[in-house]
Amino acid sequence: MDAETVELVETKLDQAESRLEALDIDCWLTFARETSEIPEPALALILGADVVWESAFLVTASGDHHAIVGRYDADPVEAVGRYEVHTYDESIRDPLRDTLEALDPDRIAVNYAENEQVADGLTHGMYRRLCSLLEGTDYPGRFESSAPVMGSLRHSLTDLERTRMKRAAELTEELLAEAVEAWEPDWTEARFADFLHDRMREDGLESAWSWDGCPAVDAGAAAPVGHTHPGDRTVPPGEVLHVDFGVRYEGYASDIQRLYYRSHEDEAPPADLQAAFDDVRAAIEAGKAVLEPGVPGHEVDAAVRKAITDRGWSAFEHAAGHTVGRNAHDAGPLLGPRWDRYGDRPERTVSAGEVYTLELGVETEWGYLGQEELLEVTDEGARYFLPPQTGLRTLE
Repeated sequence: MDAETVELVETKLDQAESRLEALDIDCWLTFARETSEIPEPALALILGADVVWESAFLVTASGDHHAIVGRYDADPVEAVGRYEVHTYDESIRDPLRDTLEALDPDRIAVNYAENEQVADGLTHGMYRRLCSLLEGTDYPGRFESSAPVMGSLRHSLTDLERTRMKRAAELTEELLAEAVEAWEPDWTEARFADFLHDRMREDGLESAWSWDGCPAVDAGAAAPVGHTHPGDRTVPPGEVLHVDFGVRYEGYASDIQRLYYRSHEDEAPPADLQAAFDDVRAAIEAGKAVLEPGVPGHEVDAAVRKAITDRGWSAFEHAAGHTVGRNAHDAGPLLGPRWDRYGDRPERTVSAGEVYTLELGVETEWGYLGQEELLEVTDEGARYFLPPQTGLRTLE
Protein backbone atom coordinates (compact mmCIF):
# COMPACT_ATOMS: atom_id res chain seq x y z
CA MET A 1 0.00 0.00 0.00
CA ASP A 2 1.48 3.36 -1.02
CA ALA A 3 2.29 6.10 1.50
CA GLU A 4 -0.38 8.54 0.22
CA THR A 5 -3.12 5.93 0.70
CA VAL A 6 -1.95 5.23 4.24
CA GLU A 7 -1.85 8.97 4.92
CA LEU A 8 -5.39 9.42 3.62
CA VAL A 9 -6.74 6.51 5.67
CA GLU A 10 -5.02 7.76 8.83
CA THR A 11 -6.51 11.22 8.37
CA LYS A 12 -9.98 9.83 7.72
CA LEU A 13 -9.81 7.60 10.77
CA ASP A 14 -8.84 10.66 12.83
CA GLN A 15 -11.86 12.50 11.39
CA ALA A 16 -14.08 9.51 12.15
CA GLU A 17 -12.98 9.42 15.77
CA SER A 18 -13.83 13.11 16.21
CA ARG A 19 -17.16 12.70 14.46
CA LEU A 20 -18.15 9.67 16.52
CA GLU A 21 -17.26 11.51 19.72
CA ALA A 22 -19.32 14.54 18.68
CA LEU A 23 -22.31 12.31 17.86
CA ASP A 24 -21.87 10.19 21.01
CA ILE A 25 -21.76 7.05 18.86
CA ASP A 26 -19.62 4.30 20.38
CA CYS A 27 -18.75 2.27 17.31
CA TRP A 28 -18.97 2.47 13.52
CA LEU A 29 -19.23 -1.01 12.01
CA THR A 30 -18.53 -1.60 8.31
CA PHE A 31 -19.41 -5.12 7.14
CA ALA A 32 -18.56 -6.18 3.58
CA ARG A 33 -17.33 -8.92 1.25
CA GLU A 34 -16.22 -9.24 -2.40
CA THR A 35 -16.06 -5.46 -2.68
CA SER A 36 -14.51 -5.49 -6.14
CA GLU A 37 -17.91 -6.80 -7.27
CA ILE A 38 -20.21 -4.79 -4.97
CA PRO A 39 -18.24 -1.77 -3.67
CA GLU A 40 -18.56 -0.58 -0.09
CA PRO A 41 -17.88 3.21 -0.24
CA ALA A 42 -16.54 3.32 3.32
CA LEU A 43 -13.54 1.13 2.51
CA ALA A 44 -11.95 3.74 0.27
CA LEU A 45 -11.63 5.96 3.35
CA ILE A 46 -10.99 3.54 6.21
CA LEU A 47 -8.86 0.96 4.38
CA GLY A 48 -7.94 2.02 0.84
CA ALA A 49 -8.28 -1.52 -0.51
CA ASP A 50 -10.89 -4.16 -1.34
CA VAL A 51 -11.72 -7.26 0.69
CA VAL A 52 -12.74 -10.71 -0.50
CA TRP A 53 -13.94 -12.66 2.53
CA GLU A 54 -16.55 -11.37 4.95
CA SER A 55 -14.88 -8.54 6.83
CA ALA A 56 -15.83 -6.26 9.69
CA PHE A 57 -14.18 -2.95 10.54
CA LEU A 58 -15.03 -1.45 13.94
CA VAL A 59 -13.98 2.17 14.36
CA THR A 60 -14.45 3.81 17.76
CA ALA A 61 -14.29 7.34 19.13
CA SER A 62 -11.43 6.29 21.44
CA GLY A 63 -9.20 5.11 18.61
CA ASP A 64 -9.53 1.44 19.61
CA HIS A 65 -10.11 0.16 16.06
CA HIS A 66 -10.52 -3.49 15.11
CA ALA A 67 -10.56 -5.32 11.78
CA ILE A 68 -11.83 -8.88 11.49
CA VAL A 69 -10.82 -10.27 8.12
CA GLY A 70 -10.05 -13.52 6.36
CA ARG A 71 -6.50 -14.73 6.69
CA TYR A 72 -5.60 -13.77 3.10
CA ASP A 73 -7.09 -10.28 3.37
CA ALA A 74 -4.95 -9.28 6.34
CA ASP A 75 -1.90 -7.77 4.64
CA PRO A 76 -3.36 -4.41 3.46
CA VAL A 77 -5.21 -4.01 6.77
CA GLU A 78 -2.02 -4.47 8.73
CA ALA A 79 -0.26 -1.99 6.43
CA VAL A 80 -2.61 0.76 7.62
CA GLY A 81 -1.23 0.31 11.12
CA ARG A 82 -4.34 1.59 12.91
CA TYR A 83 -6.31 -1.62 13.46
CA GLU A 84 -5.98 -4.51 15.83
CA VAL A 85 -6.30 -7.23 13.21
CA HIS A 86 -8.18 -10.46 13.93
CA THR A 87 -8.04 -13.15 11.25
CA TYR A 88 -10.22 -16.19 10.73
CA ASP A 89 -10.44 -19.22 8.46
CA GLU A 90 -13.82 -20.93 8.83
CA SER A 91 -16.18 -18.23 10.12
CA ILE A 92 -16.16 -14.60 11.15
CA ARG A 93 -18.86 -15.30 13.76
CA ASP A 94 -16.80 -15.88 16.90
CA PRO A 95 -14.17 -13.13 16.45
CA LEU A 96 -16.90 -10.64 15.54
CA ARG A 97 -18.98 -11.48 18.59
CA ASP A 98 -15.92 -11.54 20.87
CA THR A 99 -14.79 -8.11 19.64
CA LEU A 100 -18.22 -6.57 20.11
CA GLU A 101 -18.46 -8.10 23.56
CA ALA A 102 -15.10 -6.58 24.50
CA LEU A 103 -16.08 -3.14 23.18
CA ASP A 104 -19.69 -3.38 24.42
CA PRO A 105 -20.92 -0.37 22.40
CA ASP A 106 -24.36 1.07 23.19
CA ARG A 107 -24.76 2.82 19.82
CA ILE A 108 -23.48 1.14 16.66
CA ALA A 109 -23.52 2.96 13.32
CA VAL A 110 -23.79 0.69 10.27
CA ASN A 111 -23.81 1.59 6.60
CA TYR A 112 -27.45 2.01 5.66
CA ALA A 113 -29.13 5.32 4.87
CA GLU A 114 -32.28 6.58 3.17
CA ASN A 115 -30.89 9.91 1.98
CA GLU A 116 -27.11 9.44 1.78
CA GLN A 117 -25.98 7.14 -1.01
CA VAL A 118 -22.37 6.89 0.15
CA ALA A 119 -23.51 5.61 3.57
CA ASP A 120 -25.75 2.93 2.05
CA GLY A 121 -23.12 0.32 1.22
CA LEU A 122 -24.52 -2.44 3.43
CA THR A 123 -26.69 -4.52 1.11
CA HIS A 124 -29.91 -6.07 2.36
CA GLY A 125 -28.38 -9.51 2.12
CA MET A 126 -25.31 -8.49 4.10
CA TYR A 127 -27.52 -6.83 6.71
CA ARG A 128 -29.42 -10.10 7.15
CA ARG A 129 -26.13 -11.98 7.33
CA LEU A 130 -24.78 -9.59 9.97
CA CYS A 131 -27.91 -10.01 12.07
CA SER A 132 -27.70 -13.80 11.78
CA LEU A 133 -24.07 -13.74 12.93
CA LEU A 134 -25.20 -11.78 15.99
CA GLU A 135 -28.31 -13.85 16.66
CA GLY A 136 -28.97 -14.24 20.37
CA THR A 137 -27.39 -10.85 21.21
CA ASP A 138 -29.02 -7.44 21.39
CA TYR A 139 -26.41 -5.77 19.14
CA PRO A 140 -28.72 -5.51 16.09
CA GLY A 141 -31.09 -3.51 18.26
CA ARG A 142 -28.32 -0.96 18.78
CA PHE A 143 -27.81 -0.36 15.05
CA GLU A 144 -28.39 3.07 13.53
CA SER A 145 -27.51 4.76 10.26
CA SER A 146 -23.90 5.78 9.70
CA ALA A 147 -25.01 8.68 7.45
CA PRO A 148 -23.87 11.42 9.89
CA VAL A 149 -20.45 9.78 10.11
CA MET A 150 -19.84 8.66 6.55
CA GLY A 151 -21.35 11.78 5.00
CA SER A 152 -19.03 13.98 7.05
CA LEU A 153 -15.95 11.97 6.04
CA ARG A 154 -16.81 12.24 2.36
CA HIS A 155 -17.44 15.99 2.16
CA SER A 156 -14.83 17.17 4.70
CA LEU A 157 -11.78 17.18 2.44
CA THR A 158 -8.22 16.73 3.62
CA ASP A 159 -5.38 18.69 2.00
CA LEU A 160 -4.45 15.61 -0.04
CA GLU A 161 -8.03 15.18 -1.26
CA ARG A 162 -8.30 18.85 -2.15
CA THR A 163 -5.04 18.70 -4.12
CA ARG A 164 -6.29 15.74 -6.14
CA MET A 165 -9.62 17.42 -6.79
CA LYS A 166 -7.90 20.60 -7.88
CA ARG A 167 -5.87 18.66 -10.42
CA ALA A 168 -8.99 16.86 -11.67
CA ALA A 169 -10.63 20.24 -12.27
CA GLU A 170 -7.58 21.64 -14.04
CA LEU A 171 -7.33 18.58 -16.28
CA THR A 172 -11.00 18.91 -17.18
CA GLU A 173 -10.48 22.45 -18.45
CA GLU A 174 -7.25 21.51 -20.23
CA LEU A 175 -8.88 18.65 -22.12
CA LEU A 176 -11.86 20.80 -23.09
CA ALA A 177 -9.49 23.44 -24.43
CA GLU A 178 -7.73 20.78 -26.52
CA ALA A 179 -11.04 19.50 -27.90
CA VAL A 180 -12.19 22.99 -28.88
CA GLU A 181 -8.84 23.69 -30.53
CA ALA A 182 -9.15 20.49 -32.59
CA TRP A 183 -12.87 20.94 -33.38
CA GLU A 184 -14.03 20.97 -36.99
CA PRO A 185 -17.46 22.06 -38.30
CA ASP A 186 -18.36 18.49 -39.29
CA TRP A 187 -17.75 17.12 -35.80
CA THR A 188 -20.76 15.41 -34.28
CA GLU A 189 -21.47 15.34 -30.57
CA ALA A 190 -20.10 11.79 -30.57
CA ARG A 191 -16.90 12.88 -32.33
CA PHE A 192 -16.34 15.59 -29.70
CA ALA A 193 -16.83 13.01 -26.94
CA ASP A 194 -14.54 10.53 -28.70
CA PHE A 195 -11.75 13.10 -28.78
CA LEU A 196 -12.04 13.60 -25.01
CA HIS A 197 -12.23 9.85 -24.39
CA ASP A 198 -9.10 9.27 -26.47
CA ARG A 199 -7.21 11.91 -24.49
CA MET A 200 -8.44 10.47 -21.20
CA ARG A 201 -7.17 7.04 -22.18
CA GLU A 202 -3.81 8.53 -23.13
CA ASP A 203 -3.51 10.21 -19.74
CA GLY A 204 -4.93 7.29 -17.75
CA LEU A 205 -7.93 9.27 -16.52
CA GLU A 206 -11.34 7.93 -15.56
CA SER A 207 -14.63 9.71 -16.19
CA ALA A 208 -16.32 11.48 -13.28
CA TRP A 209 -19.54 9.58 -14.00
CA SER A 210 -20.55 6.86 -16.48
CA TRP A 211 -18.13 6.71 -19.40
CA ASP A 212 -20.84 6.72 -22.10
CA GLY A 213 -22.49 9.83 -20.67
CA CYS A 214 -19.35 11.76 -19.73
CA PRO A 215 -19.08 14.13 -21.42
CA ALA A 216 -22.66 15.08 -22.15
CA VAL A 217 -22.45 17.02 -25.42
CA ASP A 218 -25.42 19.06 -26.71
CA ALA A 219 -25.06 20.60 -30.18
CA GLY A 220 -27.49 23.41 -30.90
CA ALA A 221 -31.14 23.99 -30.19
CA ALA A 222 -32.24 20.56 -31.45
CA ALA A 223 -30.32 18.70 -28.74
CA PRO A 224 -32.28 17.28 -25.79
CA VAL A 225 -31.48 18.57 -22.31
CA GLY A 226 -30.43 16.33 -19.44
CA HIS A 227 -28.19 13.33 -18.78
CA THR A 228 -27.86 12.56 -22.48
CA HIS A 229 -25.41 10.52 -24.52
CA PRO A 230 -23.64 12.24 -27.44
CA GLY A 231 -25.33 11.69 -30.80
CA ASP A 232 -24.90 12.55 -34.45
CA ARG A 233 -25.88 16.23 -34.28
CA THR A 234 -23.42 18.92 -35.38
CA VAL A 235 -23.41 22.54 -34.19
CA PRO A 236 -25.30 24.77 -36.67
CA PRO A 237 -23.80 28.19 -37.35
CA GLY A 238 -25.20 30.75 -34.95
CA GLU A 239 -25.94 28.17 -32.22
CA VAL A 240 -24.29 26.89 -29.08
CA LEU A 241 -22.35 23.78 -28.08
CA HIS A 242 -22.97 22.81 -24.43
CA VAL A 243 -20.64 20.35 -22.68
CA ASP A 244 -21.01 18.80 -19.21
CA PHE A 245 -17.73 17.08 -18.33
CA GLY A 246 -15.51 15.88 -15.53
CA VAL A 247 -12.59 13.53 -14.98
CA ARG A 248 -11.45 11.52 -12.01
CA TYR A 249 -7.83 11.99 -10.95
CA GLU A 250 -6.35 9.60 -8.35
CA GLY A 251 -9.84 8.85 -7.03
CA TYR A 252 -11.25 12.40 -7.01
CA ALA A 253 -13.68 14.00 -9.44
CA SER A 254 -14.54 17.28 -11.12
CA ASP A 255 -17.80 18.45 -12.68
CA ILE A 256 -18.21 21.57 -14.84
CA GLN A 257 -20.32 22.77 -17.77
CA ARG A 258 -18.99 24.98 -20.55
CA LEU A 259 -20.56 26.83 -23.51
CA TYR A 260 -19.17 27.56 -26.97
CA TYR A 261 -20.76 29.68 -29.68
CA ARG A 262 -20.32 28.83 -33.33
CA SER A 263 -20.36 32.20 -35.00
CA HIS A 264 -22.37 32.83 -38.15
CA GLU A 265 -20.24 34.57 -40.78
CA ASP A 266 -17.91 35.83 -38.03
CA GLU A 267 -20.71 37.74 -36.36
CA ALA A 268 -20.65 38.37 -32.61
CA PRO A 269 -23.18 36.46 -30.48
CA PRO A 270 -26.68 37.99 -30.72
CA ALA A 271 -27.47 40.44 -27.96
CA ASP A 272 -30.32 38.28 -26.64
CA LEU A 273 -28.03 35.26 -26.44
CA GLN A 274 -25.45 37.26 -24.53
CA ALA A 275 -28.17 38.55 -22.21
CA ALA A 276 -29.37 35.00 -21.50
CA PHE A 277 -25.80 33.89 -20.75
CA ASP A 278 -25.45 36.85 -18.39
CA ASP A 279 -28.71 35.92 -16.63
CA VAL A 280 -27.41 32.43 -15.84
CA ARG A 281 -24.12 33.87 -14.62
CA ALA A 282 -26.01 36.29 -12.38
CA ALA A 283 -27.95 33.41 -10.83
CA ILE A 284 -24.70 31.56 -10.07
CA GLU A 285 -23.29 34.71 -8.49
CA ALA A 286 -26.46 35.02 -6.37
CA GLY A 287 -25.89 31.51 -5.05
CA LYS A 288 -22.21 32.17 -4.43
CA ALA A 289 -23.12 35.21 -2.31
CA VAL A 290 -25.22 33.02 0.02
CA LEU A 291 -22.94 29.95 0.09
CA GLU A 292 -21.14 30.11 3.45
CA PRO A 293 -20.70 28.03 6.61
CA GLY A 294 -23.88 27.48 8.60
CA VAL A 295 -26.33 28.12 5.76
CA PRO A 296 -28.80 25.33 4.96
CA GLY A 297 -28.59 24.09 1.40
CA HIS A 298 -32.16 25.06 0.51
CA GLU A 299 -31.37 28.74 1.14
CA VAL A 300 -28.61 28.67 -1.49
CA ASP A 301 -30.98 26.98 -3.94
CA ALA A 302 -33.65 29.58 -3.22
CA ALA A 303 -31.25 32.43 -3.99
CA VAL A 304 -30.29 30.89 -7.35
CA ARG A 305 -33.91 30.07 -8.19
CA LYS A 306 -35.11 33.60 -7.37
CA ALA A 307 -32.33 35.21 -9.39
CA ILE A 308 -33.22 33.31 -12.56
CA THR A 309 -37.00 33.61 -12.24
CA ASP A 310 -36.74 37.32 -11.46
CA ARG A 311 -35.10 37.63 -14.87
CA GLY A 312 -38.14 36.09 -16.54
CA TRP A 313 -36.95 32.50 -16.94
CA SER A 314 -38.71 29.33 -15.78
CA ALA A 315 -37.39 27.67 -12.64
CA PHE A 316 -35.08 24.71 -13.20
CA GLU A 317 -36.29 21.25 -12.15
CA HIS A 318 -33.26 20.12 -10.19
CA ALA A 319 -31.05 21.19 -7.28
CA ALA A 320 -28.89 24.28 -7.75
CA GLY A 321 -25.78 22.43 -6.64
CA HIS A 322 -24.18 19.47 -4.91
CA THR A 323 -20.95 18.45 -3.22
CA VAL A 324 -18.08 17.04 -5.28
CA GLY A 325 -15.39 14.72 -3.98
CA ARG A 326 -14.71 11.09 -4.79
CA ASN A 327 -17.76 11.29 -7.05
CA ALA A 328 -19.16 14.11 -9.13
CA HIS A 329 -22.36 13.87 -7.05
CA ASP A 330 -21.04 13.28 -3.57
CA ALA A 331 -22.31 13.19 -0.01
CA GLY A 332 -23.45 15.79 2.49
CA PRO A 333 -25.65 18.85 2.17
CA LEU A 334 -27.49 19.47 -1.08
CA LEU A 335 -28.04 22.94 -2.49
CA GLY A 336 -31.57 21.98 -3.42
CA PRO A 337 -35.23 22.72 -2.76
CA ARG A 338 -37.25 20.97 -0.07
CA TRP A 339 -38.54 18.27 -2.40
CA ASP A 340 -39.40 14.78 -1.22
CA ARG A 341 -36.87 13.12 -3.51
CA TYR A 342 -34.01 14.97 -1.80
CA GLY A 343 -34.92 13.84 1.72
CA ASP A 344 -33.25 15.86 4.48
CA ARG A 345 -30.16 16.85 2.49
CA PRO A 346 -31.38 20.42 1.67
CA GLU A 347 -31.84 20.99 5.43
CA ARG A 348 -28.20 20.21 6.21
CA THR A 349 -25.86 23.13 6.66
CA VAL A 350 -22.81 24.07 4.67
CA SER A 351 -19.35 23.81 6.27
CA ALA A 352 -15.93 25.23 5.48
CA GLY A 353 -13.71 22.92 3.48
CA GLU A 354 -16.47 21.57 1.25
CA VAL A 355 -16.55 21.86 -2.54
CA TYR A 356 -19.86 22.41 -4.34
CA THR A 357 -21.16 22.96 -7.82
CA LEU A 358 -23.57 25.74 -8.67
CA GLU A 359 -25.40 24.83 -11.85
CA LEU A 360 -28.41 25.79 -13.90
CA GLY A 361 -29.33 26.66 -17.45
CA VAL A 362 -32.02 28.09 -19.68
CA GLU A 363 -33.36 26.77 -22.96
CA THR A 364 -33.05 29.22 -25.85
CA GLU A 365 -33.38 29.28 -29.61
CA TRP A 366 -29.56 28.96 -29.81
CA GLY A 367 -29.39 25.89 -27.57
CA TYR A 368 -29.23 25.07 -23.89
CA LEU A 369 -27.21 27.62 -21.92
CA GLY A 370 -26.12 25.40 -19.07
CA GLN A 371 -23.40 26.66 -16.77
CA GLU A 372 -21.81 24.79 -13.87
CA GLU A 373 -19.02 26.06 -11.65
CA LEU A 374 -17.01 24.55 -8.80
CA LEU A 375 -16.76 26.55 -5.56
CA GLU A 376 -15.09 25.83 -2.26
CA VAL A 377 -16.40 27.06 1.06
CA THR A 378 -14.06 28.93 3.41
CA ASP A 379 -14.65 30.52 6.80
CA GLU A 380 -15.23 33.81 4.98
CA GLY A 381 -17.65 32.44 2.37
CA ALA A 382 -17.36 30.82 -1.06
CA ARG A 383 -14.68 31.24 -3.70
CA TYR A 384 -14.29 29.67 -7.10
CA PHE A 385 -12.33 26.43 -7.02
CA LEU A 386 -11.55 26.88 -10.71
CA PRO A 387 -11.73 30.14 -12.70
CA PRO A 388 -15.33 30.42 -13.92
CA GLN A 389 -16.50 30.87 -17.48
CA THR A 390 -17.46 34.54 -17.57
CA GLY A 391 -18.09 34.89 -21.30
CA LEU A 392 -19.18 32.84 -24.29
CA ARG A 393 -16.29 31.00 -25.87
CA THR A 394 -16.07 30.65 -29.64
CA LEU A 395 -15.77 27.65 -31.93
CA GLU A 396 -13.53 28.49 -34.87
